[in-house]
Amino acid sequence: MNFDDICDNFPHDHDGIEVSTMMGTKCLRYKGGFMSMMFDKADALIIKVSPARVDELIENGQGLEFNYTTKRFKEWVMIPSEDEDDYEGYVLESMEYVKLITKPKKK
Repeated sequence: MNFDDICDNFPHDHDGIEVSTMMGTKCLRYKGGFMSMMFDKADALIIKVSPARVDELIENGQGLEFNYTTKRFKEWVMIPSEDEDDYEGYVLESMEYVKLITKPKKK
């Protein structure tokens, strides 16, 4: 499933998920926290996962390092478009991670 299809359907099935923008590009957020977006310059999906998972995905050839500003983002990894059929699973994985690290807003 491509990212636009995920954005069209995903938020309706998961509480707290919204379509937003980041760097002028459509993204998915959980309670305001970044989860995933397409990075057109690399034709890849960016997901937010734990630093250990980023390393694992890169080491096993499933992911690519994201270093847009020449600095490596420790919680972001790019998934190439040839793995588009797996994007929904990666977005679900990102959602679970972002849920774990999202702090409740103070009232």
